[in-house]
Amino acid sequence: MNYDVFKGGLKAAILGFAVVAGAVSASAQEVVLSAGTESNEDGLYYKTLVLIDDQLREKTGGKVSFKIYPNQQLGNELSMIEGLRNGSLDVAIAGGGNFASFVPAFQLFSVPYVFNDYETYRAAMAPDSKVWALMQQKVSEAELGLQLVAPTTVGSRWFANTKGEVTKPEDIKALNVRMRVQANPIEAEVWGTYGAIPVNMPMPEVVAAMRQGVVEAVENAPDILSTYKIQETANYMARTDHSFYVAVVLIGDAAMNKVPEDLRAAVKEAFAAGGQALLDASVEAQAKAIEALKADGAIISEVDKAAFREPLAPLYEKVAKDVNAEDILAAIQAL
Repeated sequence: MNYDVFKGGLKAAILGFAVVAGAVSASAQEVVLSAGTESNEDGLYYKTLVLIDDQLREKTGGKVSFKIYPNQQLGNELSMIEGLRNGSLDVAIAGGGNFASFVPAFQLFSVPYVFNDYETYRAAMAPDSKVWALMQQKVSEAELGLQLVAPTTVGSRWFANTKGEVTKPEDIKALNVRMRVQANPIEAEVWGTYGAIPVNMPMPEVVAAMRQGVVEAVENAPDILSTYKIQETANYMARTDHSFYVAVVLIGDAAMNKVPEDLRAAVKEAFAAGGQALLDASVEAQAKAIEALKADGAIISEVDKAAFREPLAPLYEKVAKDVNAEDILAAIQAL
């Protein structure tokens, strides 16, 4: 048994019970949904929930809203997903890499440069795109007891390490770094291809692990790197932009059933609108995060992106076939 996941799930269940117990206010028409994220109040995931909450209040006349729990108060991403499934939590945000543990098709998004550029990524995450429709379909077919209701993101992801500058894949191999990766096998395969030694662990544990020498590298968006102050331990950062990150907002079926039937369409519209607003805001947020990293001493290097793409050429079709995501890959390539 994964003790951390069990512990997180138990924490979510205990706290979630209290949340559910108080979910309906004095007026039976008002529903307050518990919403959890690993992010602190400065992060884009937290901002996502705030934007959706604003939309919920507006579109339902205040009859549906959030109670937001940041900072892993209800567990890490994996345990929060379990909380959605067992009804102890209503809404949660999860990175696509972690969610791929439950819906393998999402492993496709862990292959670097699956989106050629930001414009392609943004088009894929639009509520009327074929890519988004297929993503929702995969989640429905998995029969997890939850629904995919909005996209979110932390921006494009970079590589950071404690040892030295990186401008090409060979530099990673030469540095021989132990690297934190997310909980899916594609992450390990990709970074192993580049020469890193993958180590799976939750993002909030990375700084302590770096200080102890357990890991020496990590990949994540500047917003997350800045939020966790990664630059204090790993100040060598490579602008790889290897992933325009796919993260998701999920709601449990039990939570959706709490919403009066006549409000459910408005609630779904609110989730979609909040998610799109966050994607719009993420570009400016990333620029601010980069400036904050620079001001705090991060050494940022430009990279040969073609060199990073080259060894992955066979991986797109292989991964898509292995995880039943060939339709998603085709839809992305058609954008």
